[in-house]
Amino acid sequence: MRTVTRRPLPAGMLVTALAALLVALSAAPAVAGPLTGAAAGTAQDGRAERDKEYDWGTIRSARDHSGHAKARVWVTGFGERRFQVYGRLYDLDRHPDHCASIRARFHYVKGGTGWSPYRRYCASSRSDYAGYLLESRGLITRVDLRICLSDGLKGRTSYCRTETVRNEDFAW
Repeated sequence: MRTVTRRPLPAGMLVTALAALLVALSAAPAVAGPLTGAAAGTAQDGRAERDKEYDWGTIRSARDHSGHAKARVWVTGFGERRFQVYGRLYDLDRHPDHCASIRARFHYVKGGTGWSPYRRYCASSRSDYAGYLLESRGLITRVDLRICLSDGLKGRTSYCRTETVRNEDFAW
């Protein structure tokens, strides 16, 4: 079972949340007890923000070839109305006509599945990766991420590997 870590808050968000919490606490009565009102809302909003994104790690295409594709993957929480998979896509194949490709198959709570469009990237000398975003159209129970090499930007895919992401895979 894969261990997933939560994405750290950017420094600016952390400073803003702490400042708001300190202002709320300084305005609160000096009685010890649970956080109420604005202070509780600020603490809960900060925790909810951290719980929405998870670092799934790196997924690579099959290795039965001289090169491969890889994707750095982040996912949102499964309770989100629109589940998102996003990150960076790398083309690590030396052949000029091969590109990296990623696609997601979403398994919906109410039944049925749906495929996202392909996201493809062909390496050039200007950059070494491209960003991607794959989004569901509702609540899901799991997502199958498929990373492959493709023949150009519109050709067929090969050397694929599929990784399944489920809610129970996350360490709470």
